[in-house]
Amino acid sequence: MKINYGLAGLGTIAKTHLLGLRNLPLLNVPVDFSINLKALYSTHPTENMETAKSCGFAEIVDTMEKLVSLEDLDVVDICTPNFLHCQQTLLAAQARKHIYCEKPLANNSEQTKLMVEEVQKSNVVNQVAFVMRFNPAVASAHAAIKQGIIGRPYAFRGELLHSSYLMPEKAMTWRLQKNKSGGGALADLGIHLIDLVRFLLGEIHSVSCLTDTIVKQRKNSEGSLQQVDVDDWASLSLQLQGHVKGTIEASRLAVGNDANRMWIYGDKGSLFIDLDHNPYSPTFYDEKGQRIYPDPKLLANDPFYKRIVKLYPNSKLSQGFMVDTHLTSLLWFLSSVAEGKILDHTPTFEEGHRAQLVLEAAYQSSSQNGSFVAVNPNQP
Repeated sequence: MKINYGLAGLGTIAKTHLLGLRNLPLLNVPVDFSINLKALYSTHPTENMETAKSCGFAEIVDTMEKLVSLEDLDVVDICTPNFLHCQQTLLAAQARKHIYCEKPLANNSEQTKLMVEEVQKSNVVNQVAFVMRFNPAVASAHAAIKQGIIGRPYAFRGELLHSSYLMPEKAMTWRLQKNKSGGGALADLGIHLIDLVRFLLGEIHSVSCLTDTIVKQRKNSEGSLQQVDVDDWASLSLQLQGHVKGTIEASRLAVGNDANRMWIYGDKGSLFIDLDHNPYSPTFYDEKGQRIYPDPKLLANDPFYKRIVKLYPNSKLSQGFMVDTHLTSLLWFLSSVAEGKILDHTPTFEEGHRAQLVLEAAYQSSSQNGSFVAVNPNQP
């Protein structure tokens, strides 16, 4: 099966997607489809024409309307700034195109609710780029928790720490403007951890959050100082179903400590996921603190783990954690399109909406000096 692929945007994350998709034939990944780079939508088509052609796109268009109007286009990959996601999703869904959208799904839950309703009405495959689900270490942890290898989880700690925004000379961008990004480090990075907690451990019932903005002004494209109105750092305390509690920290300022990791503690042991250093497997410990190695058959029989292991590039053909993980997430989405159904454990737009509700509760808590705010998972 050939899938005609359309891409909206050509920024860094779009190029990350293309690095994986263009090299797919070389990665020995077993998929039942091929990908045709049909069309690219760019607001700067003239400047990006040569890049688009060299990547293999058959054509380049200058509006989202033109992209989704292409009759033989099957899927749209939305890699534009957050404030554009809602409008572009509605256009794609109304044109009956399957949609993959970068995170966070939109700027607020009113928008994400509209997006969920539209993709459901149009009956198109939809997935939000919660890419951290799509590596063997997380899939292994997911299977191990279901199998009871660490017993009943009772606590966790997650960290997603970047560092480049500590430099005051870093220019103002849309990511630092709340009306365009929906939030700062918490919305950009913390949303991944919110999804991992929900995926691995269950629904989040309430949240306490503190945020801070350290670099408060940056120069815009005209060289003038502009106020930053989003967070550089966020720390959350979360309460989940089943009396599970834990914390997550998201930062753009963690110089010397870039990290993407999570600890999960159970009453019979613990596991540690360190995606920067080993995306292929977590580390497991028993109740005595001794490292253990779960029976591979327990994991191999888990359907989600089995499929992820097949799709994730092996270490000899790795293009790095970011490209490998984004590619596997995209292949999961494209597999859903090829099979004509949304695969189990897909982070659909509905999942993106639920994560957005947690995000908004966190920002509400931050505005109330960290008081706990309830999250209603059944909120329409």
